[in-house]
Amino acid sequence: MKEGTIIYSVDYPNHRNNAFLYSILPKEMEISFRNGIVRNDISRANLQNVLLFDCNQKEIEIYFQYGEEAFKTKLTPKETQAMLKGQQEYDIQFTDEVDTLSGFHVKKAIARGKTDKKDVITLWYTEEIDIKDPNWYNTFHEVPGVLLAYSIDRFGIRMDYKAKKFSPKMDKSKQRLFTLPAKGTHINYREYEQKMNNLFATFE
Repeated sequence: MKEGTIIYSVDYPNHRNNAFLYSILPKEMEISFRNGIVRNDISRANLQNVLLFDCNQKEIEIYFQYGEEAFKTKLTPKETQAMLKGQQEYDIQFTDEVDTLSGFHVKKAIARGKTDKKDVITLWYTEEIDIKDPNWYNTFHEVPGVLLAYSIDRFGIRMDYKAKKFSPKMDKSKQRLFTLPAKGTHINYREYEQKMNNLFATFE
């Protein structure tokens, strides 16, 4: 499988009691992939976050829009390495357990935090999608397949993802998905991280 779109449900288990934040956080994520390029798209109301991962060239581009403000960044090799080093580290235990999810055969792995042993995440991944080194940009880089169920922490929020729908073909209107929106102020990755941290801090 070289191209397609996966729709994930998104939940925030540690923020269900924060009615305001929980109500505005997006509940779906769309991932489109083609020829080794992956686009993560999360949007809701006046919020949109787009991440482009080039798994061939190991490059990352990001777009974020909230209200009237829009900005984007393309990480330099040095910024990419800093981002990777700043991620939480996990020990991955692969299992023999298999299942199906959104039409894919999936395998189970368990991720245990290296610093917080109580942080245990169940991963389900498929090797039926043809993307080389699909997790090079995330904390589960040892996993050889595309993650269809997993959890991550970003900006102080635990996010649970689970694939719920897969479309194997993309029409011509989807070609634009592999470039960022034209609008937006160009900033560096450090500024992007600071803006995102400041934004989510206002929701707490």
